[in-house]
Amino acid sequence: MNRTAILIAALAGLLLAAQAQAQAPGQGLYIGLGVGTVWSKGGQIYNDTVNEDASPGGKAYIGYMSNDNWGMEFGLHALGEFEAKFGGAKIADMKTNALSISGVYTQPLFASGYNVNVRLGLAFTDARYTCASLCGSGTPANVDTKKRGTSGTIGIGIGAKITQALSMRVDFDHFGSVKHQVDATEFNESYDVLSANLQLLF
Repeated sequence: MNRTAILIAALAGLLLAAQAQAQAPGQGLYIGLGVGTVWSKGGQIYNDTVNEDASPGGKAYIGYMSNDNWGMEFGLHALGEFEAKFGGAKIADMKTNALSISGVYTQPLFASGYNVNVRLGLAFTDARYTCASLCGSGTPANVDTKKRGTSGTIGIGIGAKITQALSMRVDFDHFGSVKHQVDATEFNESYDVLSANLQLLF
């Protein structure tokens, strides 16, 4: 188990052990910061394996709840760095970031003191392919390339207040059909992210 997974497990355990101060997450402005693990085949164009790779990731977000149920959230996401391989050797890295805007719906989870949130929105993505070896060779040519695009994003999370102002949130986010490009060849890949976040309500 890597360090990111251990950290997520520890924070998830703290979330489960926390005594929620209220059922609703609260109205108003909030900010959050988290770390997590990203799964994708972002470097798949030269990859020798069909299995997804995992990479550390993270996010920072800011949102506003207009009432106890509905709000809006903006997020900045580091979607990991994935190796592209050829013949079993690394030839490049694919690094992806995203800026998201999502509507948020939050609902208390029965009488448990926790709350569940669902997020649906758009992500503006930036995928950067950087050659490490055999540059200029292959089909498509193994050259530095970047591709920007727009994809849909959906997420679900569970949270609880630690204090009136501080809460924890464990989120799962999916980014679908993120645009990538190597030389003139374009392809799409999805990203799945599991993160543990601390959130401050103002």
